[in-house]
Amino acid sequence: MAMIYCRECGARHSDRAKACPKCGYVEFDAEKSVAIYLVLVWLLGIFGAHKFYAGKTNQGIVMLLMGTVGWLLIVPGFAVCIWALVDFIIALCNINKPEKIFVNKK
Repeated sequence: MAMIYCRECGARHSDRAKACPKCGYVEFDAEKSVAIYLVLVWLLGIFGAHKFYAGKTNQGIVMLLMGTVGWLLIVPGFAVCIWALVDFIIALCNINKPEKIFVNKK
């Protein structure tokens, strides 16, 4: 058992602890790639593929519906394009902080 420092508050705790006992910070498990997320946003963003990959299923379903059926009404189709562009910019700004993009399953 090794002692590590919390990234949030700096307190020492066991590396086996699921969260920092002092502040409750949960270390993010980086099993998904931000680069893959960016490619999904760029290629399939209007269908919400990146939201499914990030673990945000409800948002993915909304984007999928808006991206497919929404083109008949034009406005939802345009809105989902803007939404995907904003997600792309947010992912670029947080490329070194995957905890701000993905849902942590711990």
